[in-house]
Parts: sequence; structure tokens; C-alpha cells
Amino acid sequence: MALVYKAECVLLQRTVAVKILRPQYSSDKEFVTRFRREAQAAASLSHPNVVNIYDVGQDGGVHYIVMELIEGDNLKSLIRKEAPLPVNRALHIALQICEALRHAHDHNIIHRDIKPHNILLTADGRVKVTDFGIARAISAGGFTQTGVVMGSVQYFSPEQAKGQPVGPQSDLYALGCVLYEMLTGEVPFTGESPIAIALKHIQEKPVSVKKLRPGLPPGAVRVIEKALAKDPEERYPSAWSMIIDLRAALGIEPPEEKRSEDYPTQILTAPVGEEREEEKEFLRVSDEPEEGTERGAKKDKSWGWVVITVFAALLLFGVSFLFFIPSQPVTKVPDLTGLTLVEAKSQAGESGLGVKAVRHDYSEEVPLGHIITQDPKPGRSLRRGRDIEVVLSRGKEMVLVPDLSGKTRIEAEIILEDARLKLGDIYHEPSNEVPRGLVVRQKPAPNLQIERGATVDLYLSRGQDYVEMPNFIGRPLVEVQAELASLGLVSNLVTEKYSVYPRGQILDHQPPPGSVVPVGTPVNFVVSGAAGRNNRGEEGLGNSYAEEEEPDDFLEQ
Repeated sequence: MALVYKAECVLLQRTVAVKILRPQYSSDKEFVTRFRREAQAAASLSHPNVVNIYDVGQDGGVHYIVMELIEGDNLKSLIRKEAPLPVNRALHIALQICEALRHAHDHNIIHRDIKPHNILLTADGRVKVTDFGIARAISAGGFTQTGVVMGSVQYFSPEQAKGQPVGPQSDLYALGCVLYEMLTGEVPFTGESPIAIALKHIQEKPVSVKKLRPGLPPGAVRVIEKALAKDPEERYPSAWSMIIDLRAALGIEPPEEKRSEDYPTQILTAPVGEEREEEKEFLRVSDEPEEGTERGAKKDKSWGWVVITVFAALLLFGVSFLFFIPSQPVTKVPDLTGLTLVEAKSQAGESGLGVKAVRHDYSEEVPLGHIITQDPKPGRSLRRGRDIEVVLSRGKEMVLVPDLSGKTRIEAEIILEDARLKLGDIYHEPSNEVPRGLVVRQKPAPNLQIERGATVDLYLSRGQDYVEMPNFIGRPLVEVQAELASLGLVSNLVTEKYSVYPRGQILDHQPPPGSVVPVGTPVNFVVSGAAGRNNRGEEGLGNSYAEEEEPDDFLEQ
């Protein structure tokens, strides 16, 4: 999206990088305004793992960003040359990226385009994350440059692929993709097009890193699997929590976040009878205890013994109480799974146990109102009188079938995924109204309630079908009319013309033979109106005009 120049700041005498927007971006005023706003927000970041932005400005029609110059290469080049990277090196790089993301997220800035191309590496191995805020400006501006999409879709989070709002967990998903690539040398998903890859982010799980690289430490595998969870709520809740796991995988003690000590407000009162000036004096320890002090000490000691005696008596009473009360006998927990609540209470009651329903969940296997799971598990020991906590089934979850009319197959598949349904069989049929490749109809129909995970069949338009007109000349009309429907044609006007050919034989038709016409085209026929012989067995006109006395002009007609 920009050209980058190495430059020297003559004011501060330092070498910098100057990024100049390409014309297709700088000519759009709305984009430039948004870009400047986002770049200025990113300039507020100050972190060792973030490329510092020094200035954002404009010189005539040229819009530029002045930023820290990083002498080194980007992470993508390193991956191409050396992947798979050593485990510790990959984890250290991921840890530094995560530190940068934590700092940005604390400032309410989401990167939205974390990928190896945006991760720079200094000569001493320090990670520098760049282009904060720029991805937001591009996406909000509606730019769809092919290079940008192709470069980013490998690291899209599922919510980005669906066009939904993104948050910190989206950056952490992208970081999981980057770590996956560093450790295996492969991106999690590949495909023939950006749409195909985006669909895989939504629907499929990547090949396990343990399969691509056996022997990886469990800590590294756990970080990748959690970061690549489809549901944002199942990922790391924050960059800080991911940092803790990355440090644990590296064997580094997690740092404690700095917290200021907050002491409660205290009211310090002076002893009664002392002068105000004495309030400011420090307590003095005398070699000879005063009489009042000695009496107070003795009094405090006596009260202390009273408290200890009472506490010991209560403790002894409690132990004796528990010792002499007979405990309930232990029984085996029965298996209640699959039973109704009434059946479960009856069966548990035989063992002296109760049943308590704690929640209801959807289940594909367990019928409505029956028990899905229980705690404690069957066969465990439990004292009589206790309750077994059970989860009851709500039955199969029902969802609403979305209307897919006029959608492409890919769009329909994404919509079905969002509706927690699956794509079923694909059929094709002609349509004069719906363009080729779009959904004509579906089964089940829209707005019906069906089970979650069920399939929806699609009927895609082939557009308007065409057929080549056969040569019907010389064939009987009755025979041709019987096969027109199978050809997708319709018989229309039939005109008789007298000829020497048998009655009903086709003399001509429109459209003519060999022409290509749409399915459903009406066909007009010209057929012979004179059948072979007259009543006397002589060659002549048909039955309707069998008399030889017919005038010549009529015959000509």
C-alpha cells in the first residue's frame, strides 16, 4: 500500500523510514482522513516491540509516515529460509509479538493484520511489530487490492472471514497462525482462492502441529490449539494470559503485574489527657516500666488467657460433638444417565440418595427431559442423604433455516455455517429469472425450524438452457408432437398445405432445423393436407377434396 524510503532526519540527525502512500490510496480523501487518524492513534504506542511512529503528515499531494528504521528482515523471509524454526526461538518471537499486542490492546488499538510480513526482526533478534491501525483504515475504506487480501487471508480469524466485528482475540488467533507457521513451515490453511481459505478458517480444524512436527513440547502445542479456537470465547481472554502460557512453555517464571499497595485509611487518636505537643513525639521505651503500664500489661495478659481458654473449650466441644454423632453410611452411586428425572429420583431413592437438576443442555443423542450427565459419576461412593447433581436434556437444538435465494454457493455455505447448519446436496436446474450459479430454491424451505447440524440442499440456476432444433421435415406431425416435450420445445401453430405427400407429414417448421433456441421455444409446423388416394383408388386429393371437378384455381390455392 506504500513505498518505503530510507531517509535522514536533518533536524534530529537520525536515520528513519518514510512510508509514502500509493496514489490509489492518497487520492481518496475519506481514506486519507481515516488513515491519518489511525496512524496518529498508533503513534501513541511506545513499546520496545512496536515500531515507533515519529510523524504523520502531508507535503502537497504526498501523504507520508515517518517511523523508526529497522535494519533487518521480516519474519516471512526468515520462515522461508529457515522454517521450521527451533522451538525456543519460535516461542521467543511469539512472546515478543504478544508483548506488543498486549501494549496495543491496553491502549484500545487492535492490529487486525498480524502476519509474518508485518513482523520485523532487528540484527540482535528483537521483534518489532509494524502497521498498527493501517489494516483498520484499509478495511473500513473498502479497498480490496488483491495483494492485500491474499497476504492476509492466511491469518484471518473466523470472525474476520465472516465480516463480523473483531477484538483482541482476533489478533491472538492471527498470532497462533504465525506460531503454527514458524514451528511447521506451513500455514494452517491453503486453498485455490481467498474465499476457499476463509471458509476453512470458519469450518475446518488445521492439521495438528503434533502430526506435522512430532516431539513438540506439550506447552507449545497447547498455546497453538488455544489460540486457534474457532470461538473467540474459547481463545485466550487477553494477550496477558497468552504471555503467561508462552513463558511457561519456555520455562520462564511469569512476571507479576505491578500493583500499587493500597493501605486503608487509619485514624490515629492521641491518648486522653496528653498535651497536643506530645502527639508529635515518638514513643519512648523506658528502661523502668511505669506502674500504669505494668498494670495494663497484666490486664492484657489475663484477657488473652481468657480468650484462649474459651476457644479451646469450644474446639473440644466441637470435636466431641462430631465424634459422638453417628455418620451416615456410604453407598454406591447408581447410573442415572438416560433416565427421566422421575425415574432417576426413584432409583436414587433406593440407595438413600436424592437427585438435583442443576441445568439443561441441548443433546443430539439424549431425548428431551432425560439425564445427559451426573455428578458424582456412577460407581462412586457417596453418603446417604446427599444429592446427585444431574444435567437434563433439552433435546436437539432447533434453528431457523435462512433464506438463500439469489446467493452464490459460497455465500450460502457461509450463511449456513453461521446458522449452524450444513450444506447438503447440490442440484442444477434451468431458470429464466435467476442468473446462472445462484440459488433458485432450497430444501428445506426458508424460515422452517430444523435440527441444528442438519443439511440444506441447494438448487442452483443453470441459467436459460438452449437446444438445437432437430430436422422434423418429412416426419409425421403426431410422432414429432409426442417427443417435443422431451426436447424442451412446445408445439404451437399448425398450418396445412396441400401437397402430394401423405396427410400430416411435416413440410416445414419454424424455427428452422439446426437453429439454437431457448428451452420452451414454441415451434410452428406446416404439414401436408392431402392424403394419398381418392375414393376411386386414383391418385388425387384427400377425402375432403376428392372430387376431380374442383377448379384449377382452387387446387393452386
